[in-house]
Amino acid sequence: MHRAGRSARRLLRWAAAGLLALLWIGPGNKDLWAQTKPGWRLVWADEFDGPPGSRPDPAWWTYDLGGGGWGNNELQTYTDRTNNCRIENGCLVIEAHRETYTGTDGTRRNYTSARLKTQGRLSWQYGRIEARIRLPRGQGLWPAFWMLGTNFPVVGWPACGEIDIMENIGREPDTVHGTIHGPGYSGANGISGRYVLPGGGALADDFHVYGVEWDPGRIRWFVDNTLFFSVTPASLPSGRSWVFDQPFFLILNVAVGGNWPGSPDETTVFPQAMLVDYVRVYQREDPARAGCGGDVLWNGGFEEGRLTGWVATSGNISVVGPSPEAHVGAYALRLTASAGGAFATEGAFQEFAVTSGRRFRIAGWVMTPTQGGLTSGQRTWLEAQFGDAAGSVLAVYRSAFLDAGATNGRWMRLEVTNRVDPLSGAVTAVEEEPEAPTGAESLRIRVVLTRPAAGTGGVLWDNLECVPQPAPPVPVTATLRAGELVLRFPACTGARYAILGSADLGSRAWRLEQFAFGQGAWSEVTLPRLDDRRFFTVQRW
Repeated sequence: MHRAGRSARRLLRWAAAGLLALLWIGPGNKDLWAQTKPGWRLVWADEFDGPPGSRPDPAWWTYDLGGGGWGNNELQTYTDRTNNCRIENGCLVIEAHRETYTGTDGTRRNYTSARLKTQGRLSWQYGRIEARIRLPRGQGLWPAFWMLGTNFPVVGWPACGEIDIMENIGREPDTVHGTIHGPGYSGANGISGRYVLPGGGALADDFHVYGVEWDPGRIRWFVDNTLFFSVTPASLPSGRSWVFDQPFFLILNVAVGGNWPGSPDETTVFPQAMLVDYVRVYQREDPARAGCGGDVLWNGGFEEGRLTGWVATSGNISVVGPSPEAHVGAYALRLTASAGGAFATEGAFQEFAVTSGRRFRIAGWVMTPTQGGLTSGQRTWLEAQFGDAAGSVLAVYRSAFLDAGATNGRWMRLEVTNRVDPLSGAVTAVEEEPEAPTGAESLRIRVVLTRPAAGTGGVLWDNLECVPQPAPPVPVTATLRAGELVLRFPACTGARYAILGSADLGSRAWRLEQFAFGQGAWSEVTLPRLDDRRFFTVQRW
């Protein structure tokens, strides 16, 4: 199998950091390169193209170690030895051996294997998550590709949630299972579906792509792009909580024995290996976001007419429209505070993976409507929270507040620039581009409305944006019209763009010429024609 080299791997690293929108196809590369999927963009991938015999990338993967049975009476001890886990021929190899071995926890076992995870390195909330895998075979083998909530160290299992993308047990060579576990529906009571390979063959005979499409309030399972199972909150036992609207990390492992698969027998041949050709994570593309210049928020203008991509924290959140009160476009987000007996907050949020040191420009448009607007004591703002792998908040940034003193019916743009104390809310610094602190793995963008004990009223938000910096340039064309220079570029409705100019392309001495706001799928900016040579570029701002 021909594999892409180190330069391609570097591109993947940049894509994972949000610096590059990856779409690179060249001769000899597999179906791959981003295996571009309509409606999805690749945000991270490991193609396992390291040198033969090397370990998987430690920046992305770490190991679970030991042989304590792992809650399932499993028979192996997990190691980080290359005997059990290594790169070979462009694949990750997780290999189970029959051997007597004492692990790091002092437990002596007769089998060894490996269990890799991205915990503390990488996590995601929502997306298409898939891997191309060839399974091991034999009674007592239990390969799996799965996820746990990043709050696992704090709340434990099953409260953290578990999404089993693929599980197979050796006595079912043609079958894989997809399952969720959570509080009140775990272990043997997990909610599960299964896929049976047509034609009666064994899944270990070839590679197959195992994946989930994970959206707010829904998870769907696929094998080779064939949908075989789906769950929503309605699938849960009565009164149980849906715990899958939070970041999760990935796990790959091969267990030996245990309550479910049973022990190996005389027919089981060792060693047995699970081969992983790649693991890829995609996030949905908002079809209205062409030309949005790197905005990572999905449905930030609410033009889908519903809360797609957002998680509401109360029942007083809705998308309104078509409405002439929308900022740009036809729809806007309405937060309403109904009268109640205690202080409360309403809101909605999105959360996604970040890396330490990444900077963002975060902003949105807000208006107190002419009818049913904010009343005394109410406040609304836009907020960014950086969190670590355990779910702890590391840093909080807020925009200015909008309150009942604002002019009804007038849209205002609020930028998230105030770093605040997470407990008191006091402003501690002003930063134009909030930066992910050391240890940050997630960024939650949320709109907030507070009300006093008896407060009522509401507010409209629209055209929210979160753009990693430096933002990539937006494609632009230039034409002369009636003696003036016209720049035309794809735009995101309501987004702000900086028109930058320079007389010297080599020096990159770009100067801000003016701002422009997206009014639809395309925007035009007219500039006076100058006698000297000049270069222009357009960026989200």
